[in-house]
Amino acid sequence: LLRLAVLVCGASVMVVEILGSRILAPRFGTTLHVWSALITVTLAALAIGYAFGGRVADQYPGMPMLMTVIGAAAVALLISDLLTSGVLQLAASAGMVSGTFLAALLLFLPTLLLLGMVSPMVVRAAADQTHLGQSVGNLYALSTVGSVIGSLTVSLFLIPRLNIHTAIIVTAVALGLIPLLYLALGRNKVMALLFFVGLSLATITTKVIGEDADRVVFYKGEAYPVTVREPSSYGELVVSDHRGSRFLFLNGVQQGSLRGNTSGARYAYGLERLSTLKGVPKKMLIWGLGAGVFARAMAEAGTEVTVIEIDPASEKVARAHFGLPPQVKVVIGDARTETLKLNEQYDVIVLDAFSGDSPPFHLLTKEAFESLKPRLAPGGAILANIVGAARGEGCKVVASVVKTLDTVFGKTEVFAVNRKQANTDSPTLVSTMFLFCGEIPAEPAPFTLPYPKDMQNYLDAVLSARINDLAREEGVLLTDAYAPLEAWSDAAVQAMR
Repeated sequence: LLRLAVLVCGASVMVVEILGSRILAPRFGTTLHVWSALITVTLAALAIGYAFGGRVADQYPGMPMLMTVIGAAAVALLISDLLTSGVLQLAASAGMVSGTFLAALLLFLPTLLLLGMVSPMVVRAAADQTHLGQSVGNLYALSTVGSVIGSLTVSLFLIPRLNIHTAIIVTAVALGLIPLLYLALGRNKVMALLFFVGLSLATITTKVIGEDADRVVFYKGEAYPVTVREPSSYGELVVSDHRGSRFLFLNGVQQGSLRGNTSGARYAYGLERLSTLKGVPKKMLIWGLGAGVFARAMAEAGTEVTVIEIDPASEKVARAHFGLPPQVKVVIGDARTETLKLNEQYDVIVLDAFSGDSPPFHLLTKEAFESLKPRLAPGGAILANIVGAARGEGCKVVASVVKTLDTVFGKTEVFAVNRKQANTDSPTLVSTMFLFCGEIPAEPAPFTLPYPKDMQNYLDAVLSARINDLAREEGVLLTDAYAPLEAWSDAAVQAMR
């Protein structure tokens, strides 16, 4: 039983840490700050747990206190799930960086601290004094094996197949079974029964409250009812039917929408307009699928569209819920890796890959753009969708991507349509921007794709939204060796949430 306890507790540490990224994502994204906070809190909690657990082990040696600590860890994990919504709301008021650390501290420190106490208590209870070094080494090796199993379980089973609340409950039950087995195998059957009833009630309560919370997703302070929730290894996909439109959310960020048979998202019309400056292109390559509404519109206009998307769940959702037609070819895999396997050339290449609220850094480096160059047809264009500003806090990412595009493809034009349509034409406004590399005709081809009437003003503003005040001097050349985009994305993450 001691060895089982060590194995399960070691696994639970990694499950809590990795699940933590999904718990924090709807409010704080999946940025570098999130992982820094999780790793920092995990290490700090384990360190405190080791020190405190050693003192408790000396004062209360033996199995009863050890089982109490493991049972308390299970309860603490269930309580953290119940408190998640309130804690995230509280932490958000502290800002992106401080709030991330505050949320991780409040939600995960108690459980991880208790799990940290287990190792010294097990050593005290089970170590062979004659072969102390070997005994302790075996126990720590077993704990590490548990961590390996936990890492694989959470990434290959829990996250792809279960919602977050259920995954937490499964982990808590696995922890709770250890003291339950101890009590059941011992003489105290009454305590075993009471603990079983208590654990069952706590589990059911967490499940019911969690399912109630899962009925809506909050975006920019508004509640969207959940139509479909699709677990994925790359993020939680949520489809919502709200106010006559269908929306797709990834990790709490809107990825696209459909209103009838046309897009409800303005940015899609910006991509459509800039993609058709020379008329409807014959062939198009898109990095990133999202809801698939842009790919659908281009395919229905007659373009042969190839999309590279890393998440197979995204294609499943796009085809089932957003009408992505069969003629859109979707290649599942990493955009850079799969691009190297292509042989065709494309009239327009669109960079629209987002991991929730920020683009994967390795898709915006000099090396990434160089891999695209052979795939670009003569006279073709590169078009990128990015969130940022011309100046101020939000300009670093945009200026750096522009500098890198300039290096590989030549002069990059920047279009800030939302800024032009805002009440104030502020260069520090953080919003969607379009980056265009290629020839812009003196007389662009007319826009012939279908669109709702309320998008007319937006479409009319696209070509006049070219800006010349981007702080290009703030940009750095992004390479595979240096592209800290996540560290510069706080303003964009806040704007998208």
